[in-house]
Amino acid sequence: MIRRIDILRSLELEAYRMAYYLLEAEKPACEAAKQALLALYACSELPELSPADRRAALKRLVMHAAVARFARRKLEANEEANNQRTARRQ
Repeated sequence: MIRRIDILRSLELEAYRMAYYLLEAEKPACEAAKQALLALYACSELPELSPADRRAALKRLVMHAAVARFARRKLEANEEANNQRTARRQ
């Protein structure tokens, strides 16, 4: 039986590549890949999944983590811009 950690290690580079493709920045891609791998680790069926199903699950989780990360960065940028506008008015 394959250990979970071995499965995750085999998917680590692929997770980063997917995240980097979506986010086009190293640090956010690393964080998104990490979040996706942690979520995949929690999947109880992970050892029983076929390699193709593992990749499909990983792709879904990376996309979710990347979109959430992008949305969070956009929200922070909007808040920063609003704060700067408010500071200029005062």
